[in-house]
Amino acid sequence: MGRYATISVKIPAELKEELRRRGIKVADVVREALRRAVAEARMRELEEKLEEIAPLLERMTVEFIIESIREDREGR
Repeated sequence: MGRYATISVKIPAELKEELRRRGIKVADVVREALRRAVAEARMRELEEKLEEIAPLLERMTVEFIIESIREDREGR
């Protein structure tokens, strides 16, 4: 994985104790939650970019796209 960074968060002692009793690994939960949050943020960014280019895409015909692909394959 490479380099690591440490984060810390304060939670109520009762919650920490319950996590321990239930055998829940806090680090695993936090890592997964952070991965999910990043993935969701990336998805929102992509959706915003798609909204920006949607008007351009709507004007393109299937024939235009097919012809463009053929031209690229032929190296024009």
